Amino acid sequence: MIYLAEATLPLQRAVQIADSEEEYLKNQNIGKMNNQYIHAFLTLVLLGFCCTYSYQGMAQSRDDLPEEEVLVQVVNPVSLTEEYLWMEVSVNSGNNPSPSKVIYMELLDRNGISVAAELAKLEKGKVNSYLQIPPELPSDNYLLRVYTRISPYISGEKGVFQSMVSIINPEKPPVIDSKPQKETEGLTGLLNPAYISSTDSLVVVSLPLPDASDISIVINKVSPLDDLGGPINFNEMYASGTPTDQDLIPELYGHIVKGEILDSAIDTAEVFFLTLHGHQSHMFVDKPNEKGDVYFDTGNFSFYEYAVIQSTRTDEQVNFILSSPFWEKTPNASFTLPPLTLSPADEAFIKEKILARASHQYYLAPIEMPLTPLPFQYITDYSYQLDDYNRFEDMATTIREYVPMVLVRSQNRKTIFKNFNIPYNLVFKESPLLVIDGMPVFDNDAFANFNPKGIKTMDIINRYFYINDLKFTGMVNLSSFNNDFGGFDLPKNALFITYRGLQKPYEFHTALKSFNHETHFPDFRSILTWQSNKEIDDNGMLNFSFKPSLLKGNFELKLRYREGQNKTFNTANYLLNLN
Repeated sequence: MIYLAEATLPLQRAVQIADSEEEYLKNQNIGKMNNQYIHAFLTLVLLGFCCTYSYQGMAQSRDDLPEEEVLVQVVNPVSLTEEYLWMEVSVNSGNNPSPSKVIYMELLDRNGISVAAELAKLEKGKVNSYLQIPPELPSDNYLLRVYTRISPYISGEKGVFQSMVSIINPEKPPVIDSKPQKETEGLTGLLNPAYISSTDSLVVVSLPLPDASDISIVINKVSPLDDLGGPINFNEMYASGTPTDQDLIPELYGHIVKGEILDSAIDTAEVFFLTLHGHQSHMFVDKPNEKGDVYFDTGNFSFYEYAVIQSTRTDEQVNFILSSPFWEKTPNASFTLPPLTLSPADEAFIKEKILARASHQYYLAPIEMPLTPLPFQYITDYSYQLDDYNRFEDMATTIREYVPMVLVRSQNRKTIFKNFNIPYNLVFKESPLLVIDGMPVFDNDAFANFNPKGIKTMDIINRYFYINDLKFTGMVNLSSFNNDFGGFDLPKNALFITYRGLQKPYEFHTALKSFNHETHFPDFRSILTWQSNKEIDDNGMLNFSFKPSLLKGNFELKLRYREGQNKTFNTANYLLNLN
């Protein structure tokens, strides 16, 4: 009988199976089982391997990689430090959502240095994401770029969204230009008042927009900095294209963590273990290619802050680095961002932005969405809740007393563990894989002498199981209460690296949900609403409502929508006079 791991990590498919299926079926006399049942399991195994092989094949041929177009609507292109730079991202391949599962966002200063960077998860080619603006940034214009892992190399200009955004730091103000500013000549594009009505402190808009779909709406206070320059010439901005030896691997299941061996001689048989830690912990295993590159596909495991790297060469320090997943290209020296300048007449605008930031932290504070825990990666034979038992001061005694399917012995003054092989009713000759919070432990004595007071559960696997093409003779897995290894010391030859995964999902909190706020707290929001995935009614009308703030004056309504036979994206801007 075949045992499959939970399908949470698609490219690291773990299959637990006896050494010989034919012998096992014969010995256990289960040949009378329903053939369809056995066939179903075998099909799942084959599908797992086929997915892996087809993925690897795609990484080798650029002709098979999807052309992608990255489109972004920036909600607040003029922001203060410590705010969230919100954006709606769409990635398309032809007329369909892109198969990529990860989007990359970064903010570059005028020297081409990344000052903020995040990864977000794409669902059917879309995500509402954010960059948190660091508090120490000086006031200036910055370059926002958004792309997938392969889009800059395959799709060029369409594969990289670029836009200038203005960041204002009240503690580090921008240049003040005392020259007279050009005066605005009246309002253009004012939304027809016939489309607007008010009811119960809401502004209701009904706008004709026939043959439109996938509509996004943003309403912001008009800013003197809204005109941030014309289009950016991608080809003039970046030098030559992609090196021919560049490995292009699309992220079809989740984020791919790339590592690089620094040794001059590459041993392609060496096994590397990557443990990612954050909300939960998971282990990934792979071998290097001839160039010394190692790729770990993390699948649905998304939210983590750091990584632990180990290898089967436990006698040496790991000579290994994790590569930055972000696009390495920076703008040419000839490309310069225009300086951010304000005039004395903009003082009222700056004060409004400071008031708005305080209101946004109260009225529009993002709501953290709950994280769904992933199940343990493997199907276990036995599971122990250690609080159900009297606790001992070391793991060796704990296993001896409570786990009959794992033997603890001494050999040459060293502790050894041996798991029973349930399918064959034998004891494995080799030691099991010892794991604490996803981190493998290769020092049996350290594991045996470890005090499990911080350990919550112990899971045992008593059969062969495979990770990729690697076979393990059972497992003893410990999970701590606080996902902190339960106090176990990090192995001396392991490498600890800070590495952030996908950003935690937050929901943009609209003021429509804020009617119950205390009335004494003033509402000075400059972002009145952000609504995505709107559709027109049967009469071709776009209907939406929003709650105005105490800020008066001119606001800009920005629409982005699909229209026409090819459903291409269009934009439209209107002015709203809210006095």
